[in-house]
Amino acid sequence: MIKATKLLIWLYLILLIFEGSLRKWIFPGQAEALLIVRDPVLLLSYVTALAAGVFPFNRWTAIIGGFFLASIAATFAAGQTEMIVLLYGLRINYLHLPLIWIMAAVLERKDIKWMGAFILLMALAMAPLMVKQFQSPMDAWVNRGIGDGPVGQIFGAEGRIRPPGFFAFITGPQLFLPLATAFFLYEVSGKNRRTLPWVILLAAGTAIAICLPVSISRTAMLGAGLVGVAFVVSQLLTSRSAASVIYPVLSILVLLVALSFLPIFKEGQAVFLSRWETAASDTDGNAWESVRNRTIDGMFMPFTAAATTPLFGAGIGVGSNVGARLTTGTIGFALAEDEWTKTIMELGPFLGVGFILFRILLTLHLGLSAMRSLLRDRDPAAFLVFTATGVAVFQLQWAPPTILGFAVFGAGCVLALAKPIEEPVTPDETAGPDANAAPVALPTSTDASHYRPSARIKPPTVIHS
Repeated sequence: MIKATKLLIWLYLILLIFEGSLRKWIFPGQAEALLIVRDPVLLLSYVTALAAGVFPFNRWTAIIGGFFLASIAATFAAGQTEMIVLLYGLRINYLHLPLIWIMAAVLERKDIKWMGAFILLMALAMAPLMVKQFQSPMDAWVNRGIGDGPVGQIFGAEGRIRPPGFFAFITGPQLFLPLATAFFLYEVSGKNRRTLPWVILLAAGTAIAICLPVSISRTAMLGAGLVGVAFVVSQLLTSRSAASVIYPVLSILVLLVALSFLPIFKEGQAVFLSRWETAASDTDGNAWESVRNRTIDGMFMPFTAAATTPLFGAGIGVGSNVGARLTTGTIGFALAEDEWTKTIMELGPFLGVGFILFRILLTLHLGLSAMRSLLRDRDPAAFLVFTATGVAVFQLQWAPPTILGFAVFGAGCVLALAKPIEEPVTPDETAGPDANAAPVALPTSTDASHYRPSARIKPPTVIHS
């Protein structure tokens, strides 16, 4: 059942990347049903995890269960009786979260590395598609969105849409590209045996570097930049020589300089800068104002809204697009655009603030786990993945299925990667004191009892009489 659970997690990842393609190109008539295409896979993974005895019954899932029941009671108390809206809201906030701890329980480091390699290969495949979308008219087939409108994507700058790649909208690349950057930098960090050959790894890095300006997304660019800063910090904290820090950083800079001569890179950079200047003109000449509005201000505005929100809120799910369409007949933000304000207005000031605190504590737990792994094992994997996806856990909207998927998948990867690195016991250590004894065969089982921590056990102290 462990293998079955791993396969289902792989399927969850594959559908996370390609569900947008299914909805807009392959089965456009079933776009609404495919909105929850990962849910059957998720529920089946819960069944296999229960059968394998690894379903997480811990304090985190107990808190999630408490919020689940309290949200149902608050929704009925608020007078919201539309069951589809209720169920969809419960799905958004709570249904996917236990997968985080299932991933931590069943996935090994090699599993995450292969998933990272898959993500890098998908970045390599998505680069030409995003370039095609970037260069095509807004109403081109390749730029089709969800629905029947002639223009299905979000406007970027200079008549270009923000290319979504395989995803339904730009929200996909905004989280996919920083995560791909994290796995790429981990591969080149020299802290592990590479999963991909150098040629493919270099091609994947080039693809990511091209996708970032072509995306016309400040969120994607800033997210990848933050991962780059985390990479430098992790190298400084874990490297034993200056050369092991300088060489990877210098190689990446050389790659970026070489890419700056490519026409598509220069064109994407020019359009991205135009988008940045447009944002600056919209915020009194300061493009960072819009970034601040989405982050810092977004953490304080919800508590202002709490003062005027009814005790039980409007009901869970009402603030989502699906809830808005079923309750008001229109698609949009029925309550609020930012996630924390929407949470409070759906659940009420007390339950809403409680769930926000839960997300904050979960983010802190992930960050501390990643930092411990970095300092204990001198391995930056969990730290880089946390930097790429932590903001999705902390503050981003979970109603869009892609953002929810990356938040859950990224958090699961962090906890799986943060487990202590272990190495097999060598034959010399199992042979005993007799030097002439026959070699002892290494155990073939992967049970943790045959392994020991690599750097945390001190040699025994010998007391001389």
